[in-house]
Amino acid sequence: MGYPELLRVLEEEAAREAREVRAAAERERARILEEARAAAGSAREAVLARERCEAEARRRAAREAVAIERDRALLVERRRLLEGLREEARARLTAEGGAALDAALLVEILPEAGDGPLELIVDPGAEAEARRALAALDPAAAARAVVRAAPEVRGGVELVAGRRVLDDTLPSRLERAWILLEAELAGLLFAEG
Repeated sequence: MGYPELLRVLEEEAAREAREVRAAAERERARILEEARAAAGSAREAVLARERCEAEARRRAAREAVAIERDRALLVERRRLLEGLREEARARLTAEGGAALDAALLVEILPEAGDGPLELIVDPGAEAEARRALAALDPAAAARAVVRAAPEVRGGVELVAGRRVLDDTLPSRLERAWILLEAELAGLLFAEG
């Protein structure tokens, strides 16, 4: 084999090796691209899944916030309605006062008055009737009592015995009863279902 023949064989061998290297490089490039596409697809799916979860959490939080705000507004409205009912009851009770009621309430609180000086506060214009009722119940208490009119009509009586104030007016009785009645009234008025 001569020198030209050797060069031709070397050229063919170099060309074959170059083709094999290029083919191996092409296969490696294809493998790397496929792995990169798979990794990018997995990353994209993970990001999309996380975004879906976060979007659902935001929607759920928004629904809960709306529900909480609706419940709060409903509670405020119910509180307003109950307060209106209480004021209406107070107004109607004031109109229900009178001498017979004052005498009945005086019977309840007079035993707690003690032996000292007394001040009996009644609705304006009811002083004379209150003096008569007090004298009929306990002449000794009537002798040491001062009967005076309240600044406004409220129904019921208030007895001041020393430092003790025995408030048996209708608004006071309503306040004491309201603590017990409010939950029951709310249940009756706002029963759901």
